This record gives sequence, C-alpha cells and structure tokens, in this order.
Amino acid sequence: MANTNPEITQNQNQTQSFSSVDQARAKIQALAAQLNKLVIGHEDVIQAMTLALVAREHIVMVGPPGTAKSYLAASLARLLQVNFYTYLLTKFTSYDDLFGPVDIVALSQGQYRRAWSNITSAEIVFLDEIFKANSAILNSLLSLMQERVVYDPFTGQPLVTQLWTLIGASNETPAEEELQALYDRFAVKVFVKYLDDDVKILQALSARWQNGAPDNAVASMDDVKMLHDYAVKLLSYGKKKDVGETLKLYHINAVPLAKTLRGKGILVSDRMIVEKLPKLYAAYLTIYGVTADNIINAAYEVIKYVARTPEELREIEKVVNEALGEVAELARKLEQAKSQLRAGNLEQAKALFREVATYDVSRLQNKPWLKPRVEALISVAQSYVKKIEKIKRQIEEE
Repeated sequence: MANTNPEITQNQNQTQSFSSVDQARAKIQALAAQLNKLVIGHEDVIQAMTLALVAREHIVMVGPPGTAKSYLAASLARLLQVNFYTYLLTKFTSYDDLFGPVDIVALSQGQYRRAWSNITSAEIVFLDEIFKANSAILNSLLSLMQERVVYDPFTGQPLVTQLWTLIGASNETPAEEELQALYDRFAVKVFVKYLDDDVKILQALSARWQNGAPDNAVASMDDVKMLHDYAVKLLSYGKKKDVGETLKLYHINAVPLAKTLRGKGILVSDRMIVEKLPKLYAAYLTIYGVTADNIINAAYEVIKYVARTPEELREIEKVVNEALGEVAELARKLEQAKSQLRAGNLEQAKALFREVATYDVSRLQNKPWLKPRVEALISVAQSYVKKIEKIKRQIEEE
C-alpha cells in the first residue's frame, strides 16, 4: 500500500537527498585523493581546484614553467571524463583561433555562420598563458567567464556555452592595467612552485614512472553539480525573509578578515566579498562537512585565494596566524592529520590527532575568545582518534 503521509514522504526525500550528497562528496574527495597521487606536492592547488569546481568558479595557477599546471588540469578533466578544451594563448592569438573561424562554404552561399571551436561545448576549459591574451579577445574572455556566453564580433549575437569552470595558467602575475579585470574574474588564485623536498621528488618519480595514470572516471559532473546545488542551498537556506545560517557564519568569520586585508593595502573587491568568497566558503563546507572546526577553517582557507601576488599571500598568512594565535597551529595539525588519514597512514594520523586532542585549554586564560574554537578542534580530533582505533581493531580482527 502506497504511503500517503506527507510528513513521512518529506523525511524520506530528505534522507535520500542527504545520501546522494554524501555519495557525491565521497567521490569528489576521492577525485582529490587521486589527483594528489598523480601530482605530488601540490595539495593546496588541488584543494583550491576542487573548491573552484564545486563553487562553479574559475581558478588561475601562477608559477614557473614545468610545475605540472597543464598536467593537473588535463588530469582533472580525465578523471571527471568531461568535455575538455585547451589552448595556449600568445599575443598573436586571434578571435578565430580561439573561438573558431567563419564557415567559408556557408559564406560563399550567402550565409554567415561561424564554425565554433569546442571551447563553446567544453565544461572545463584550460587556457595556458592566459595573460598573453591581446585586447581583441580580452572582452570575449570576460563575457565567457562572467556570463558563460561568447559574442560573435561581427553580429554581436550571443552564444550560450557549456562552460562550468575555466582554469587559467601563467608563468607570472599580470602587471598591465588592462588585464586586472580579467585577473579579478578568477575567484581562486594559487601560486605554484617547484618541488624542493627530496621525499616528494621521489614520490613524484614513482607517480610518473611506476603508478601510471588511470583512465577511468573517479567522479562525474553530476557529482559536481549535486554538490554545487547543495552549496547554493547552504547560502540561501533559512527562515522566511531571513538569510541562511551559512551566510551569517561567513559574515562573522570571513568578512572581518577581508576588511583587515583592505586595511593593509590588499585589494579585496566587493565582487570577491559579496559574490565569489561566499560560494567558496559554502563549497568548503559542502566538501568537508558543516562541522564546528570547518565553519572556522573555511574562512581562513578561502581568504588566501584573494592574494594577487606571492607577497600578498605571505601577508595574508601572517594576518591569519595573528588572528588565530595558537589556534592556527592546532588547525594546521588537524588538517595534516586528516591528510595522513586520507593517505592511509594511520599511525602518523593518530599521533597528530592526539596532539590536538590533548591540548591544554587552560593556556588560553588570557585569550578566552579563542576557547570555543580550540574546543571545537579538540572535539573533532578526539572523534578521529576513536575512528582510527576502531579501524585498527577491525584490521586486527580480520
């Protein structure tokens, strides 16, 4: 007999919805883990890329040649098995080169039609040396990124594209004034450096020559879109005629940081504060969970993406450390422990979790405003210690 109780039906739908989100979250975390196995030593870039993906925002990687920028973008597209378009821009790149030429056969028959390139059908677009773009195509890139449309320069007619996330890469930060609008369209800016740790170099050698690159999909765009929808709901959910709780948490935790950076001369546009950063904040909570520690961590993780130069990034990290005090070190240890756990290193993870779990809260007598945050970190660390002990018991029993 069919269930006719609307309350039960609603609860069942919510349970099913949460189950689907959990499954999508697990796949996206698996995607990040696989990327970390393929591209060694760039965990921060990979985290930034997954956040941009779930937020449906754009990311630019700035760093010297040979730092796996293009390989990382191509690997992401392969593991998602999405439509992918890549192009190396130069100052001589024309509109036709990037977006496709006029259909000559149709033109000879009196019909104007453009043979659009695959940039219009790709869900992920990678543009290498994006700041080499000349003024002829700059406006086209701006509309592509902001509106997801391209305008034919001859007819002015818009074409809606399938773009989800644009990944840019450059060997250097743009200095020209005409490029600043394009640079600001990237909600996520990350700086890539060469590997200088011998252990990581050895891991990179193994990843390149021994592990091989898997061709099977780890996640799909359906998973990405489901998490994106969930993140949007986090921002909009709340009582009638009220803003969502997540938006309030963002305002409490992230906006003061942005205003502090402005006071230090770091440009944080209204577009970043009102449009870009909230989406990244919600994406962080969507991927890693709406927990007491993540509500705090999210603000300090996403604020670094406003840095326009490596020097600004160092200044932002200094501001974050000053704001958090001892909490910054505990938060770093907690994230390191989580990374070790995801990598399967149970003993190392447990040791780091224990360091956080056994922190003496009485040391914060002169900083009582930090106590709730530290207690949240300790609680999370304690729960992970219990999980690891349970896993170890199961392994021993088997």
